[in-house]
Amino acid sequence: MPLDFITINGLAILVVAIAAFAGVYYVLKVIKYLIVNSIIGLILLFISNFVIGMLDLGFSVDINWVSILVCALGGIPGVIIVILLGFLNVPLVPA
Repeated sequence: MPLDFITINGLAILVVAIAAFAGVYYVLKVIKYLIVNSIIGLILLFISNFVIGMLDLGFSVDINWVSILVCALGGIPGVIIVILLGFLNVPLVPA
């Protein structure tokens, strides 16, 4: 029994729909990870700035758009980098 034109089109549409669903699922999964990572990084940046200011450790973490961008993109490692640069008195200022 040969496959007719409608069945082949239906099969092609099904394959394309499954591929599109898989692609959207993957993109949303990556975006969810980036959003959670950004939120955690920004919260930790503000908490670390508050704690360092309360304990008066002798250095400060400057909060500007560069440090916020580093923490939003880097998450926890970004916060650690910003804190270490603040400890070493390396300013995070735009060029």
